[in-house]
Amino acid sequence: MNQKWIWISALPVIALFAGLQLTLDLGEMGKLDSDFLLEKIYPFAQTANGFWTNLKFKSRGPEPVRNKIVIVAADNASVSADALGRWPWHREVYAYLFDTIFSLGAKSLSVDVSFSEPENRVPEELYEKFKGNKKVLTEFHALEGDRIFSDAVKRNSPHLVLGYGAEVECQPRYEKADDCPVGDPDQIQKIEETIGKFALPDPAPMDAFSLLRSPMTFLIDIFANIPLLRDAAKNAGFFSITPDRDGFVRRYPLIRLSGNTVYPSLGLKAAEISLQDEAKFEFSKDGLVKRAWFAKHPEKPIPVTPLGYLNLNFRGPAYHFAYLNVLQTLKGGENQDPEIRKMFEGADVFFGATAVGIYDMRSFPFDSNTPGVEGHATALDNLLSGDMLKSASASGFGWLPLSVLILFGVLFAVAFSRYPAIPSLGIFLVFMAAFGWIDTKILFANQVNLPTVFLFFEIFSIFALILSIRYVIEERNKKFVRDAFSKYLAPQVVDLVLEDPDKLQVGGERKELTILFSDLRGFTSFSENMDPKTLTQFLNEYLSEMTEIIFQYQGTLDKYIGDAVMAFWGAPLDQPDHAERAWKAALAMNRRLAEIAPDFKTRYGIDVSAGIGVHSGVVSVGNMGSKRIFEYTVIGDHVNLASRLESLTRLYGCDILTTQDTLERIPLHARDGFKVRTLDSVKVKGKKNAVEILALQSEATPDAVTARFEEAKSAFRDREWDRALTLFEEASELNLSLQGARDPVSEVYLRRCEEFKNEPPSQDWDGSIEMRRK
Repeated sequence: MNQKWIWISALPVIALFAGLQLTLDLGEMGKLDSDFLLEKIYPFAQTANGFWTNLKFKSRGPEPVRNKIVIVAADNASVSADALGRWPWHREVYAYLFDTIFSLGAKSLSVDVSFSEPENRVPEELYEKFKGNKKVLTEFHALEGDRIFSDAVKRNSPHLVLGYGAEVECQPRYEKADDCPVGDPDQIQKIEETIGKFALPDPAPMDAFSLLRSPMTFLIDIFANIPLLRDAAKNAGFFSITPDRDGFVRRYPLIRLSGNTVYPSLGLKAAEISLQDEAKFEFSKDGLVKRAWFAKHPEKPIPVTPLGYLNLNFRGPAYHFAYLNVLQTLKGGENQDPEIRKMFEGADVFFGATAVGIYDMRSFPFDSNTPGVEGHATALDNLLSGDMLKSASASGFGWLPLSVLILFGVLFAVAFSRYPAIPSLGIFLVFMAAFGWIDTKILFANQVNLPTVFLFFEIFSIFALILSIRYVIEERNKKFVRDAFSKYLAPQVVDLVLEDPDKLQVGGERKELTILFSDLRGFTSFSENMDPKTLTQFLNEYLSEMTEIIFQYQGTLDKYIGDAVMAFWGAPLDQPDHAERAWKAALAMNRRLAEIAPDFKTRYGIDVSAGIGVHSGVVSVGNMGSKRIFEYTVIGDHVNLASRLESLTRLYGCDILTTQDTLERIPLHARDGFKVRTLDSVKVKGKKNAVEILALQSEATPDAVTARFEEAKSAFRDREWDRALTLFEEASELNLSLQGARDPVSEVYLRRCEEFKNEPPSQDWDGSIEMRRK
């Protein structure tokens, strides 16, 4: 696969996260019609997005409460206080508390507690017994706390909001009709009789069919205040808050429905009293909220979701609001404490239970153990300040998160597939850091909470996927390269190429290398007498042995030419010691051939020996050939010279011939390990300049032979043919006496002296010999 098209493999990832995003968006807008999505996918999507929102809050950190809001708490100290009696307290305690709060100058008081059962201090039997005695009944009524409390409620009713809770509520679009009887007229009538006086004036315009298919939440059964208190009150709101699927409260319901009637929440009603305004809602035909605002400020819409929820902008951890317990409040009222009066004056007050045993603790983003009353206080603070969180669905941009997710997904998939791993990693890290900073420090800090969790996970998944695919492709390519190059590179060299591909230059380049040619002597004659199968077996064994040695010294195998082997050092990787490696390889090949020669003689009936030529110089190296077929090889004059040196080994009777050029490329300290003998100055066919050729030997020529040979060469170059003949003869005889064979190089010079004695060279002769054959 072309790596530029890898991005296509990211399309399933984009589709996956787009599906999650779409499910979340539709769920937030109440438009999910699939039970599977609603029950399996939406809870996961909502939890993931909620987790991300929690992180944003913690990243932003706490901020001050915007408005003067006080929470009067029935805490552990108040509940256990002997002065107030056992919990639940007698109703006159609440009456006294509410009167005290308003006497301290509170603007409003919202009650996060319901009084759904009457407080009967006088048994019913006594009422029945004194049924006709008005005086006694009057005294009985004076003892009942409910009447005292109802009087307090009535006195403070313009600024007091009682609370009630939802016993059963449901969404008809997602539940069976039996479980969600929103169209039951008896049920609607029951709710109407109980809390109808507290409904908002404008109904939701739904017909009977739309009612049964609405995704809004409907009240089916409630626990409300006793009729005595309900009749005395002018304002009431529900205090039920449904957490998200992970147990955290992040959204606040502003309204609930019963039939077409709209009922406000405790926080919304508190906002109406505090602002002295009226909340207005515009609904679609299926009951979804299209728009919400306060009547005096229609230009400032409330960013409420289509399902009627407010995305809360939490201020901080538990007890971040101003708190006083009941005892402190009552005591401050008795003493008219100026500090407490200052605290209450003009404040919106909530009364709620925070004692551990009352179990009204909730999980909010900053703190998983927060009094539930703070949810209502937060909603009021948001409504008064207008800085509640704005989601895409609540702002009329429900399509935006999905569009951004798809667009960014495709863009980054293309980018990651076109750029190498390191730049891609840089792009990924820069985006994650930059967009994360924008999301938390700019958007979220300005109350914009986009559901970006799936975008971040999408980009991470695309990056990981494409990086993995590219890794697999790279490994496959490495395997291909390894398999291809291992045929002519030493395994160690292949590993180095794969570790650092930059060292491998594609195409031709001029470079200094050392080239080696090796060829079997007499191969043509004995190969003609072998059957093809035997010849193939012999060549495979011989070439395998020689190749292993080349690879042992990290050479590059160029090619086989029948029985001949061509190799070089110094490419594709730089090898400063290329000449030294080539010499060591040549000696090792010569030794190994001597070791296996007896076995070849036994099995194949032939005597094997080889000539090796080694030369260094600047040549062209690279992939050469046609577009369809090419090979990694070297070309140039120095390659030809190495080949001709191999041919000259027959003439000089030496196994390995090399040059002064190669010797000069070996450091002085490394030359001590080699035994070389200067042989001749030769002009190969087609070249004007002579080359000093050397014999690379496994054993050194005796010093006496070398001395006599050098003296003879000096006479030879001075054209003293007779003296040279005598000295070369002595050198050859000395070699015979010391090593058991005449010196083959001296024998060459003896023949040459005879030729020059009869036919002297030209006057400009420089002592070199011109070879007339390749």
